[in-house]
Amino acid sequence: MDRLLLQARLYGPVTAQALRQAGLGPGMRVLDAGCGAGDVTFIAAEAVGPGGSVTGVDAGPEALDLARARLRDRTRGSGPGGAVGVGGGGGEAGAVDFLRATLPDVVLDAPVDALIGRLVLGHQDDPVAFLRRLTGLVRPGGLIAFQEFDNHALRAVPETPLAGAVLRGIIGALRAGGKDRGAGARLYSLFRQAGLVPAGITATTPMGGVEDPLVLPLAVHTYRTLCPRVSATGLGPDADREAIGDPATVGDRMRAELDAAGAVLIMPTAVTVWATTPTPT
Repeated sequence: MDRLLLQARLYGPVTAQALRQAGLGPGMRVLDAGCGAGDVTFIAAEAVGPGGSVTGVDAGPEALDLARARLRDRTRGSGPGGAVGVGGGGGEAGAVDFLRATLPDVVLDAPVDALIGRLVLGHQDDPVAFLRRLTGLVRPGGLIAFQEFDNHALRAVPETPLAGAVLRGIIGALRAGGKDRGAGARLYSLFRQAGLVPAGITATTPMGGVEDPLVLPLAVHTYRTLCPRVSATGLGPDADREAIGDPATVGDRMRAELDAAGAVLIMPTAVTVWATTPTPT
């Protein structure tokens, strides 16, 4: 199971709850900015129900090919106009389509009721300008909700040597790649700078011990994905790199170490901020 699938499974329920709390609901027409393989698109489709629709937009052809293949699998055998279980929750979901376009330069045939996105603002050189441009696609009084990670919570409790080295390597590699470690904590400020008045904010931090089927595997897969970057840049102290050793066996060694210590892994916090677009006075 790859990193993005593990991430989607761990954070999917968190995202679904946050979007519903923000006000995403039946009948809405939704734009999912930076949809990738469609995980959040399908979550939104479940929330809007058969009277709503969701358009996922991304510039990456490979991600969109995967999203469309997943949509075909989910809608196989369903009736026209909507899909039973397209959101993965087993209920009736709204119509879904995917559009290839470079954000924020996307053109729609009509304003949407809601603009959503997960892990997209943190990748932008100018997230404020990005958010301002996309806000223009939402009708007056519509919903804007974005979710980003804050990595400051990432640690093992109690701390163990190998887990500490691995997690420091992940943070160092993300920083070297230009990722904002505190993107989630800065979401509120980004909304304000973009001229939006936040209506709410929620934050959820997953954690789990060695018996959890997602937490440790996600941490290990993330390190293995990033470890070529760690090696290439020489990030972290020599002691950390020596402690980590062979990436192929780091998962088993971390599991044994965490189990012996009775430790939990605390994962990145998913922060969601939402607002409504201004209405004419």
